[in-house]
Amino acid sequence: MEKIIGINAVNEAIESNVNIEYIEIFTGVRPEQVAKLKTKASKKNIIVKAGKKKIENSQGVVAYISDYDYYITFKEFLESAVKEEKSTVLILDGVQDPRNFGALIRSAEIFGVKGIIIPERNSVKINETVVKTSTGAIEHVNIIKVKNIAETIDQLKKYDFWIYGAEGSAKKYYHEENYPAKTALVLGSEGFGIRKKVREHCDILIKIPMKGKINSLNVSVAGGILLSEISKNR
Repeated sequence: MEKIIGINAVNEAIESNVNIEYIEIFTGVRPEQVAKLKTKASKKNIIVKAGKKKIENSQGVVAYISDYDYYITFKEFLESAVKEEKSTVLILDGVQDPRNFGALIRSAEIFGVKGIIIPERNSVKINETVVKTSTGAIEHVNIIKVKNIAETIDQLKKYDFWIYGAEGSAKKYYHEENYPAKTALVLGSEGFGIRKKVREHCDILIKIPMKGKINSLNVSVAGGILLSEISKNR
């Protein structure tokens, strides 16, 4: 059975109607820390059990669910996204680290991203680390798995999306761009960046100014900076 860990993540799961089998709270957790959580669980008839073993990084709170079901199809996503006058999409081309994925979901939710597109293969999937790191944001952001990122980009272009790729060798700085109402941002993997074929499908490549001796940022940090800029005037 899959798990969601952490007080905030479990709180969000309760509010978002995730299929929770039961919640386990470590006996060492102070009652005031989980009082609201227990009230919410009670209102939804979710069983709360006392646990004697504390799972690492869980804050003593674990929700056990039948399965992760956060994904929607690309068709379902398009039907809702194209109706919006302004829409931002995040495309992750091979991000591998679940903590980076979770952090990007958190930034995406904060900056109003409508959906995050990931490839079916060679990419991190949603797991308990991703859910925990997102601190509940995953309950509010659509996650879409697709077979081919390049073809998906072409589909988005048909609906007037402009595709921006984050690339260290780009000539244009991210803050020099006036982002259109429908924008998709592509971020590459931690080790190799955006794949050549995907990069060739981007309309514009952008970069973040680097003044230090290290020539790259963590992908989740870069994503937060770029999404913050794109979200201006939206």
